[in-house]
Amino acid sequence: MKTALSFAWPLLLLSTAAARADGAAAPMPADWNGFYVGATAAAQLSSSHFALPGDTGDALQQTRANRASVLGGGIAGYNDQIGAMVLGVEADVSSGGGTSSVTACTVPDGCFTPTHDSFTTLNHLSDAFNGRLRARLGWADGYSLFYAAAGYSYADTKLSLVGLCYNPGDPTVPLVFNFDRARNLSGFNLGVGVDQALGAHWVVRAEFVFDDYGNQTYPGAAPEWNDRRISVIDSTLRVAVGYRF
Repeated sequence: MKTALSFAWPLLLLSTAAARADGAAAPMPADWNGFYVGATAAAQLSSSHFALPGDTGDALQQTRANRASVLGGGIAGYNDQIGAMVLGVEADVSSGGGTSSVTACTVPDGCFTPTHDSFTTLNHLSDAFNGRLRARLGWADGYSLFYAAAGYSYADTKLSLVGLCYNPGDPTVPLVFNFDRARNLSGFNLGVGVDQALGAHWVVRAEFVFDDYGNQTYPGAAPEWNDRRISVIDSTLRVAVGYRF
């Protein structure tokens, strides 16, 4: 997050100075109307809460996992300006999310116990890519467009379970069992940001986006694997460079 901030704000300040210095040579855009496309880079902090609904044989050693990751992607949208007010719609997609992990084990035996029969489960939740479709409401002030946004969020995820079965007859090498369950998550997003025009076409952006996917159930495969209920919240600091047509 700190790295992204260190790049975002100097970029906006430099862009503002450059646009004003070049005002005579490159006239300021008359408005923010029209289509645009761009590329994004982001730092994301994801918080996941794990639960084992109805499972009395296993216990989670921790119920929450946080991960930080760097994402890259693209945006496309359209603006319609009415006076100083700007209305818009925008879609984006990003990839590069990381993995959140927690550990569970059989209640009476404990985790990673090779001296007697025990079963430990590693729970890995990975995010392949995510996207958003959102509406924007902004206020134009010269070269700057300050806005708030909200809409629908989507994430393509996979829960991977790795079971380690310890046998006292060979305590150093557990038997390994694997199970995967893919799930597409749906949620909502809220965001605030600022677009800064560089002449008539180029725009740079800095924004914060919050995504909430609520509680999602990943069905297991009884009797070996029980269901997992996982809630996911993402906080993203993002910068972008765009071209307005």
